[in-house]
Amino acid sequence: MHGWNMWLTALLGLLFVGGSAHAQQGEVRGVHDPVMIRSDGTWYVFSTGAGVQVRRSSDLLNWERVGRVFEEDVPAWAHKEVAGARDIWAPDISYYNGRFHLYYSVSTMGSQRSCIGLATNKTLDPTSPEYKWEDRGKVIESFPDKMDFNTIDPSLALDKQGQPWLVWGSFWGGIKLVQLNPDTGKPAEGAPIHNLAARPRRHAIEAPILTHHGDYYYLFVSFDHCCRGVASNYHIMVGRSREITGPYVDFHGRPMLEGNGTLVLAGYGEWRGPGHNGLCRDGDRDWLVHHMYDAAERGMRTMQIRPLIWTDDGWPVVGEPITTATLAPRKLKPEDLVGVWRHSVDFGAESYHEFHREGRMNSAVDRATWSLSNSALELRWPAPEAPGGAWVDKCYVSPNGMSYVGRNQSGLVVRGARYVVTKRGSGGE
Repeated sequence: MHGWNMWLTALLGLLFVGGSAHAQQGEVRGVHDPVMIRSDGTWYVFSTGAGVQVRRSSDLLNWERVGRVFEEDVPAWAHKEVAGARDIWAPDISYYNGRFHLYYSVSTMGSQRSCIGLATNKTLDPTSPEYKWEDRGKVIESFPDKMDFNTIDPSLALDKQGQPWLVWGSFWGGIKLVQLNPDTGKPAEGAPIHNLAARPRRHAIEAPILTHHGDYYYLFVSFDHCCRGVASNYHIMVGRSREITGPYVDFHGRPMLEGNGTLVLAGYGEWRGPGHNGLCRDGDRDWLVHHMYDAAERGMRTMQIRPLIWTDDGWPVVGEPITTATLAPRKLKPEDLVGVWRHSVDFGAESYHEFHREGRMNSAVDRATWSLSNSALELRWPAPEAPGGAWVDKCYVSPNGMSYVGRNQSGLVVRGARYVVTKRGSGGE
């Protein structure tokens, strides 16, 4: 069977051309550090840039610019505090206590002299007479050699009781958390700073996002290096805790304070360095928005939106970037999945597997099988050393039946992409 898989791999390399990484609906060029929120039926994305860049969409697929938060590239107070700052980094948008809260950071590359600020608004609709951003000024700051953190990449989180907290950090002492005064949006008087995650010195960690799902709080962070175009090795990790203040651990119970985490999204194909994600919950659907670098377009920075799915044991996975087809609900039948699939584990090397109608798979593993129930796909790989005699991948199929994603018993991300032959010598996902 191993020889069959090698033969099929070679054949597909001759017959098929992989899916294009070029920008499509839902992907926006030039967006850095995106966060997303929905208000009155409209989606808004805020991102790094002069004055904080703002875009909106009615369908998550087609986006238009709608100005910026600040007329100045950097608010006057922040420009005085952080010499050399030329734009605003890593905004975060949330709604609580009757107002939209936009936290933002001002810094310069590689410096620990940084500030986090806050601006609020009653509405995000720029045509409303109530639309007006009010800058609330400094929230928290950092200085070289005076503290073990860097005040960039802020994000607001609400605990189970609706109490607001602010999470932030990068490099240095890692990711920090402080309780906020709900009235001011600034640290509560006397509130301690909690340590949530860290990595060894000179190993990057940044862009924290906290959310609550089921019995746990989940801390998303970005590891390694952004902003290097096709050389970027940014990737998104996650850990969880029963308390918002931690301790946060990965799939195997290892502490995030010791540099651990469970992989959510890494680069693959022509897409490099995914990271600095935002999360957006809309009813019973969750979305992950992030930027990546397109190697097919000389490393062009590109925003993508992906469905975020929670596995049965409570760990997040993300699907392929959204398109018109993946947003349209469809009831899948097992015969819809018959055919050849590209399969990978933790965004590593791909292998090819063919799903047959009777539930058998042609693969390098003898007697491998697949089964579908609604959108839940189970792949079974017989192995004497595995629990119950088989390794089992539990996955979720996209609405258009063209991809799947899940985790295996070791917590590794499992992905699959369908190949469809269009004509001899060409093909696509």
